[in-house]
Amino acid sequence: MSIRKILHAADIHLDSPMQNLEAYPDAPVEEFRGATRVALTNMVDLAISQNVDLVVIAGDLYDGDWDDAHTGLFFVGQASRLRSAGIPIVVIRGNHDAALLMTQTLRLPDNPDGSSIMLDHNAVDRRIFESIGVVVHGRSFATKAVTEDLSRDYPSAISGFFNLGLLHTCLTGSDGHQPYAPTSPEKLLVKGYDYWALGHIHDRRQSLLADQTPIVFSGNVQGRHIRETGPKGCMILAIDASNKFQSTFHPLDVTRWAVMAYDATEASDTDDLFDEFTSWLKIQLDHAAHRPIAVRVRISGKTKLHDTYHRDAYGLENQLRAIALQHGSGRVWIEQLRVRTERAATMGDRQVVISANAEGPYASLHDVLQQYRNDQAVRDSIAELLKPLWNKLPAQLVRDDSQPLRNDTPEIITQWIDQVEPELISRLQTLEDAS
Repeated sequence: MSIRKILHAADIHLDSPMQNLEAYPDAPVEEFRGATRVALTNMVDLAISQNVDLVVIAGDLYDGDWDDAHTGLFFVGQASRLRSAGIPIVVIRGNHDAALLMTQTLRLPDNPDGSSIMLDHNAVDRRIFESIGVVVHGRSFATKAVTEDLSRDYPSAISGFFNLGLLHTCLTGSDGHQPYAPTSPEKLLVKGYDYWALGHIHDRRQSLLADQTPIVFSGNVQGRHIRETGPKGCMILAIDASNKFQSTFHPLDVTRWAVMAYDATEASDTDDLFDEFTSWLKIQLDHAAHRPIAVRVRISGKTKLHDTYHRDAYGLENQLRAIALQHGSGRVWIEQLRVRTERAATMGDRQVVISANAEGPYASLHDVLQQYRNDQAVRDSIAELLKPLWNKLPAQLVRDDSQPLRNDTPEIITQWIDQVEPELISRLQTLEDAS
């Protein structure tokens, strides 16, 4: 038997809305909005050009039910291209497209052999492709939140075939993903399959011990927000007559997301940020080839430039955009600048503290700050006092994955008080000087 090829993809999330797309001049917003459709088209183009024998999609083809049929019809068009090329496709529903109304009612094309594209959700289903010696075992989600181990009902491998398990699962769990259809590598290995094609986790990863079956998340085909950085695409397996295979990653994405984490601890001037950003950006552009890139810049560290970064954040962001335009030829979009610095402890800062013997407004300020430092009832009131403001903050700011903004921990409240004291003293001194 000659070399057989299987394309493994997952988490296409067709027509998923891109998050935090801010339209400012020269931002490549439209390229990002249509990215999932182009990524799916790229997948079909790749399958045809590589003469693959089978395409499998491990769930979350869609991103939930649709307002109209255009999303589903787009997939029908791409699936029909595969059928015309003689390439069968096997799909399972994941949590985002499980048993939804339109996904059930829209008629999908059959495979070249007449079999259905979509595997059943009531029980473990399978497709046997005798001409290429491959059998696919899989089960769709019946509901959005499947919390039981679906793999336990998967049958043992069929002798003489290349057995592929298709499963939408969190496996043993992953940050940022719902714990759906949990299982373990050990439970999957006992089935005796040659390859497990998994979906749900959007990072490309593999669980593989020596001489054991590869258990592979191909990742999603297109990053949709800043938590989905780096190349996105699919795996192609090239299988020989003895069912041994080589797997190769193929990028399908048309846009990329990237984060520059800048530690400002040793920075002496804001130009240090711009110099490092320029060098970093050139590397990202080289890796991304022709693709547009959405960039978030995150500044952290204890730095003497803390006040400057916070005061001039808008100007800094525009400077970064200017650099992006100069070096990116319109391909780089500054999604956001996040400043998460702390004021460095300097001799000057330690001196800007109100004495217990202060008089006038300084004494009043000292008393208030001491209450917030030492009176638990007053400290407990801070979250309630801030609630009207907190409710107006953007959700992505409060729930920043790397450094979420909090107002309910003793450490953060103490930090705020220590940071605001020199600022308030400076303002009092400015008022005095002006009077």
